[in-house]
Amino acid sequence: MKPGLPGKILLLALAVRLLAFAAATQGVFVIGEGRMQAELASNLLHGRGLMIGREMLTPELNPNARDNSAATFEFFRRVDGFYGAMRPEQPTMFLVPGHPVFVAGIFAIFGDRNYLAVRGIQLLLGLGTVLLGWLIAKRFLAGGWLALAGIFFAVDPFEIYYEAVPATQALFSLTMLLAIHLSLDLMGRLSGSGPLPTRRAVLCGAAWAAAFYVRPAALPLMAWMLLLLPFSAWLSGRRGIPGNPSPRRSRSFSRRGLAAALLAGGTFMLLMLPWGIRNMGICGTFRIMPAQGGVNLWEYNGRIFTSHFDGEAEGAMLLYGDLRESGMDELNSPELIEFPEFRDEPEWVRDDILYRRNLTFMLRNPVLTLRLISIRFVEFFKPFPLNDFSPVYTIAGLLAFSWVLLFLWGGAWIAATRHGAAGFYLATAAAGYAMMHLLTASGTPHRVAMDFPMAILAIIGLRHCARRISLSRSRCRE
Repeated sequence: MKPGLPGKILLLALAVRLLAFAAATQGVFVIGEGRMQAELASNLLHGRGLMIGREMLTPELNPNARDNSAATFEFFRRVDGFYGAMRPEQPTMFLVPGHPVFVAGIFAIFGDRNYLAVRGIQLLLGLGTVLLGWLIAKRFLAGGWLALAGIFFAVDPFEIYYEAVPATQALFSLTMLLAIHLSLDLMGRLSGSGPLPTRRAVLCGAAWAAAFYVRPAALPLMAWMLLLLPFSAWLSGRRGIPGNPSPRRSRSFSRRGLAAALLAGGTFMLLMLPWGIRNMGICGTFRIMPAQGGVNLWEYNGRIFTSHFDGEAEGAMLLYGDLRESGMDELNSPELIEFPEFRDEPEWVRDDILYRRNLTFMLRNPVLTLRLISIRFVEFFKPFPLNDFSPVYTIAGLLAFSWVLLFLWGGAWIAATRHGAAGFYLATAAAGYAMMHLLTASGTPHRVAMDFPMAILAIIGLRHCARRISLSRSRCRE
C-alpha cells in the first residue's frame, strides 16, 4: 500500500534528518547552549538537583572561540555567576527544568554527556514536529498547497539545524506546536454545539504546561488562547465558517468557552505547582517564571554599550556596531547599563536588580530603545546567518525562508479575518510571539519554533495571490 500525503512527508522528513544525524556524527553542528543543559541534566541524574558545578566557570576554552571568550569567563568568575547570575553549586531558578529533565532521561539510557544521543533523539522527535505542523496546516490548506506546507515542514533547514543542536529549541518546537494544535482543536469544538470538551481542555492546558517547562515564551500564547476561548463561537460564526453557527445565532460570549478556559488554565496552574513550590523553598516566594529576565534585558540593551561587547561575534557587530558607536555619547543614565559588581547576591536578587536597572534605562532612552527594537526585527526575521558560516547555510536559509517573509503579512491578515477563531488565533499568536521577542530578546533561535505557523500563514497569502492572478488572466481572456 502506497503511503498517503502525510506518510510521504514523514518519509522525506526522515531522510533529511538521517542526513543531518550523519553530519552530526562528524561534528558539523555546534553544542552551544547544550553544555549548560547537559550540566543541569547530569546533576539531576546524579541526585544533585537542578544546579551547575563550579567547573562551569573554568572551562577549557576552544582556541577557535571568539575573541572575548576568556574575558567573558573571567567576568563570570569575578561576579561568581554563570551568565553573571547563576550561582554555582546552588539550586537554580535561572532556567526552567523541562529540557534538562528530557536530557537527563537520555543520559540515563545512553550515558552521561552523550550529546550525540540527544541530537539523535531530537531529530527523531522532529518527525512529530513535522506531523503536528501538517495537522495545523490541514485546517487551512488542501491539495497542492497542503503538500507545499508539508514539504516545507520536512526540509526546513532552521528546524533541522536546531534539532541537531542539543539545546532547547527542538523540544520547544514540538511542545509548542502540540499546544497550538490542541488549542485550535479546542476552539473548533467550542465553535459548534455539544457538550463541554472537558478532556480536550485538560489536554490543552497540559500541553501548554509542557511547552512552558521547556521555554517560558509559551506563557503569553497560552494566556491569549485562554482569553479567546469564550469568544470562539463568535469569532468563527461572524464569518459564517462552514460547519459553525451562523453569524445571527453566534453569541459574542460563550459560557462553554469560559468553562473550557478555566479547565485549561486550571490544569496549567496545577502542573506549575511543583515548580512554584520548589522555588518558594529557595527564594521564599511562589514563582514559576525563571530568574533570567533581567539578564536578557541587559544582554540585548545595556551590554551593547559596555566593554562586554568588545570582540563580539561578526553578526552582532554587523547589527549593533554602528548604533554602538553613534549612540555611546548620547546615552541618558549610562551608569544603568553597567553590570553590577555582584558578590554573594542570590540569582533572584540579581535578576530583580538587573530588570529594574535596564527597564529604567530603556524608558529613559526611548529613541534608542526603538532603534534597538528595529534591529531586533532584522535579527528575528533574517533568512540566513550573519556569522561566519558555510555559504550552504546562507543558500539554504534564503531558499527556505525568504518567500515566507514575502507572503507572511498578507496571509496573516487573511487568516485573521476569513478563517474563524483558528485563523484569528494563529495569526495573532504569531504576531504576538514576534513582538514579545522584539521587545526583549531576539534572533533565529527564538524564532524557529514559530517557523511552521508563519509558513502556513505565508502559504495562505501565496494561495490568495495565485488565485487573484488566475482570476485576472481569466478576465483578460474574456
